[in-house]
Amino acid sequence: MKNKLIYFLSALVLLVLSCEEEVREPLVKSNSTPQPPFNIQVENLPGAAKISYNLPDSPDLLYVMAEFSDGSGHEKTVKSSVFKNYLLLEGFGRAGEYSITLYAVNRSENYSEPVDVKINPLQAPVHDVFASLKAHSTFGGVNMTFVNELENEYTVYTLVKDTVSGNWTEYDRLYTSMREQNYSVRGFLPIPTDFAFFFMDRWKNKSDTLFANLTPLYEVEFDKTLWADADLPDDSNEPRYKPLYQLWTPGATTYFFMSQDMVGLTLPNWVTIDLGKKYVFGRMHVDLTNHHNNWIYTQGTPKQFEIWGANTKTTNWDEWTMLGEFEIVKPSGLPVGQLSAEDIEQAGAGHDFDFPFQSEAFRYIRFKTVTTFGGRPDVNFREITLWGQPVE
Repeated sequence: MKNKLIYFLSALVLLVLSCEEEVREPLVKSNSTPQPPFNIQVENLPGAAKISYNLPDSPDLLYVMAEFSDGSGHEKTVKSSVFKNYLLLEGFGRAGEYSITLYAVNRSENYSEPVDVKINPLQAPVHDVFASLKAHSTFGGVNMTFVNELENEYTVYTLVKDTVSGNWTEYDRLYTSMREQNYSVRGFLPIPTDFAFFFMDRWKNKSDTLFANLTPLYEVEFDKTLWADADLPDDSNEPRYKPLYQLWTPGATTYFFMSQDMVGLTLPNWVTIDLGKKYVFGRMHVDLTNHHNNWIYTQGTPKQFEIWGANTKTTNWDEWTMLGEFEIVKPSGLPVGQLSAEDIEQAGAGHDFDFPFQSEAFRYIRFKTVTTFGGRPDVNFREITLWGQPVE
């Protein structure tokens, strides 16, 4: 038994030593040096450059490689196989001239003579997006709008200045690739506050910073314990499962589904809610049906809708005031039935909307669905939450 143990330990030591001594080398060994790429052409792009070339006539050529600095002190290497005749160099934060070194590399990892190339990337898209940024006060916080023409991925940072220390603190991050963004950051008291906003792209390039001193508007969340179904004769409030109160009952599965068997059900249709008291309307949050992907941005999910206000329970539309027209935007823009990870995340988070500013207060609202994502009239969604200023 002792001899077997000694034999086993000896074999284990030899195995470990042999593994440590193993050196990875190219599968093909050759002393030949490939010729460099030639007939170099440069196409300068926003924050990038495309370098096209002719490949040398070498049977064991493996790839073409570019080495360069991105201008932020980061040394980078980009490779392109022999199945392509170009390299795409991305991530340049500033427009200007950059030096690129090209090599052809064969299967023995032998490098050709270097080829020096000058490129002049155009202004990076992150700066164009920043130029479109606008920020203003809204209920409980600040609202940002901007346009992302190329639908690139960005992180938008919101910072707040501490009134005592004067230090800037990160308050919020938004990850987005949407073409048009309308986004609000909440949770602030109605006092003057110093904000700062900037963008970062996936290569860590930063935009300039927008500084703004803004005063968020006073708001409270509407008291849902006072809400009730106004149940007007022309409402489409017949449920498939549970009554309309599901729309103001907190919970992950408290959905309201209109009955698909309602006689004459069509779009547009609406439901009417008694809020129990008058409010000036500031903003709204709409949670969608998302317990299964089959319900996300499809079937009866509201797409375009309107909110109307009144102070009497009436079916006469002349006595109602439109408070806002809204659209739920699917982040990816993919066709119905196709979902991206961002779509699923956004459906879980819900959608926020700001009401156009108005001073009149209302007790009753109508949620009027104009279109749905799937074109179906039997509307479904999970919950509505409203904020604004109560009027006693």
